[in-house]
Amino acid sequence: MSTHPVLARLVHRLAGDRPTAAADLVTTGYPSLDRLLGGGLRRGELTVLGGDAGAGSTALALGLALRAAVAGHGVLVLTHEHAPERTWERLLAAESGVSHVALRTGVLPADGAAQLRAAADVLALLPLRIETAPTAPAALAARLEDDAEVLPPLVVIDGLAAVEAPPGPAAEAQAQAVRAAKRAAVLRDAAVVLVAPLAVPAGFRPPPRPTLADFGALGTIATVADAVVAVYRDGLYDDAPDVAGAFEVHLLKHRATRPGHADLYIEPAAGRVEDLA
Repeated sequence: MSTHPVLARLVHRLAGDRPTAAADLVTTGYPSLDRLLGGGLRRGELTVLGGDAGAGSTALALGLALRAAVAGHGVLVLTHEHAPERTWERLLAAESGVSHVALRTGVLPADGAAQLRAAADVLALLPLRIETAPTAPAALAARLEDDAEVLPPLVVIDGLAAVEAPPGPAAEAQAQAVRAAKRAAVLRDAAVVLVAPLAVPAGFRPPPRPTLADFGALGTIATVADAVVAVYRDGLYDDAPDVAGAFEVHLLKHRATRPGHADLYIEPAAGRVEDLA
């Protein structure tokens, strides 16, 4: 047996009578996506998730946060996309199945009130927090590196498009934010998911499925992230997709496994993401 403590732990976990998965894996809650990612998200790693506007990147990111929390992992969502209250509203719609329009208008289906109460009871017990994310990269870094608080196993940052540091170019500020997210993942032992826009719109990239080169932030996403995942939704480009609401999740880069894709489904009215496998 190795006398090196880290190697000894690895050998004990993997070479014993009953090998086990790494204890620092954070399940996404979507079996096909967990397989694609080599077991799930992992603490100490940065995963960048992106796609065209409307493809479902935010819905998937919130789905990851919700399912990880249901599995017992602590989750922090830092959001630029919506105010925290609006993000809770999106989660309430996804968990209850009551449509966003119903929540906006107050015109509920027959069993909507009961569904909302049940979903709210579930959400209230989850180890899940939602905060407004700082837009300046230095402030975002300070929030992630605050020693007064232990980061939970999963941190979701939605999203990179809002990061800026005037009068400098937005791309440089976004590159700084990518580096800050990676640094936080490593130093704070958290799985960090960063939602990022594509720098190249669909109309300028034939075919429309994203590639690693379509992500911006001055190339830092391609070089710094441990995993890069792209969302492609055929319904954005095809008036009659094979399965309405279906979308593809493409693994473009991963330090531990090979590229591939998984098929998921988003229920349009409530924004709930499900596995098609």
